[in-house]
Amino acid sequence: MNEVFPCPTCRAPWRGVTICPRCGSELAALMHVAVKAWELREAARAALCGGNRPADALALARAACRLHTTHQGQRLLALALVAAGQLAEAHALMDQLRAWDVTDRHA
Repeated sequence: MNEVFPCPTCRAPWRGVTICPRCGSELAALMHVAVKAWELREAARAALCGGNRPADALALARAACRLHTTHQGQRLLALALVAAGQLAEAHALMDQLRAWDVTDRHA
């Protein structure tokens, strides 16, 4: 889990603690969801790379994105879509990701 998550209340950078030091918001439940999404993405990677199970990888990547959408998670979902033969949906998602990349670079 390499991403830096801000506190949803005050937007302070997350420092790996369960209580936000700036505003006092409880972050344990949010941390649990982020970890579960990460575990699902890891399982999707394993299904793609080690198991040659594209349908499982796709289901796992979709579940991870439902819990917590990240840029890398969206890329993994696009790869799982390609592996599962859902090329039109993969292409649309990759176009969306490229548009976000351009926007991020200009922000």
